[in-house]
Amino acid sequence: MVVALFVVRDVRAQTCSPDFTITPTPNGPQNSQLKAVAGLDVNDVWAVGFTQDTSYQTLVEVFTVDFGFHPSRTLTEHWDGAQWSVVPSVSLQNFDQLNAVSAVATDDVWAVGQISLRGALFIHWDGGGWNIVDPPPDAGPQFAVAALASDDVWSAGEGRQASNTGLFNHWDGTSWTNIPNPPLTPGSATIRGLSALAPNDIWAAGSVFYEFCPEKTCYLFETPRVLHWAGGSWTIVDRPQAFDLSRLSGIAAESGSSVWGVGSENGHTLASHWDGSRWTNAPALQLGGGTGFEGVTVVGGDAWAVGWFVAPGREQTLAVRYRCN
Repeated sequence: MVVALFVVRDVRAQTCSPDFTITPTPNGPQNSQLKAVAGLDVNDVWAVGFTQDTSYQTLVEVFTVDFGFHPSRTLTEHWDGAQWSVVPSVSLQNFDQLNAVSAVATDDVWAVGQISLRGALFIHWDGGGWNIVDPPPDAGPQFAVAALASDDVWSAGEGRQASNTGLFNHWDGTSWTNIPNPPLTPGSATIRGLSALAPNDIWAAGSVFYEFCPEKTCYLFETPRVLHWAGGSWTIVDRPQAFDLSRLSGIAAESGSSVWGVGSENGHTLASHWDGSRWTNAPALQLGGGTGFEGVTVVGGDAWAVGWFVAPGREQTLAVRYRCN
């Protein structure tokens, strides 16, 4: 198998050009993606996602995909300082996947995702294994989770237009409850990334969808959004420079002046760093037929970004380690 690596040159001004290292991850003959990553220290990093029983039939030349039924199962991987290894996880039906992970301690890790296309999946690692946790009322697919303590965990996903809830949920140590949506148009926003520094200092990343109808034909666009919670309300933060066919899927905050956001843009990766006043995009990556980041964490001064790339015949997991000079 030959995989081509392209670094897409960014002509925009940059104050930081992070060095990066691609670290090998386990892959089988089936489709696999990593959707999120969380680190406790440089020798203890978790990544979650999904693996499918049957590969897509992908033609790289025209990016044509067979969207037939392909069962998927949850996937969890662990970095021990030297290598990634697969850890057994729980699955419920023929379409389960994990989209986000956050760690409080070595025996207190949360992962969230979805069952089929509309149901929520919450699982917890207690040091010995993964266990399923009851979801909040009427929860839809969950794409983000951030844990501050055993009794202070946030999750996020798709919102509900009728009830103005569903984008955010909170765990108080006993159960999950819905939190009112932030000031985004209900029904047109999805939150895919969360990072919590304190109960009154939480960062969220996602996308807003809108239609553009110049004449008789309408086009659907997706553009990134970044939010900040200061304890009483959400505010909209400036977003990374990107085209309107782009998304942020993960966010990781070290402080208010050091925040990483990652995602995808027109078939290549989007990784950007916030210094408190502006975003600086890292060089974009494209491996094979397309590449995207889904999650990011910062540990030991380094940023880990995980996602996927299209190899011949299937998608494979991707893990990249960034260092900012």
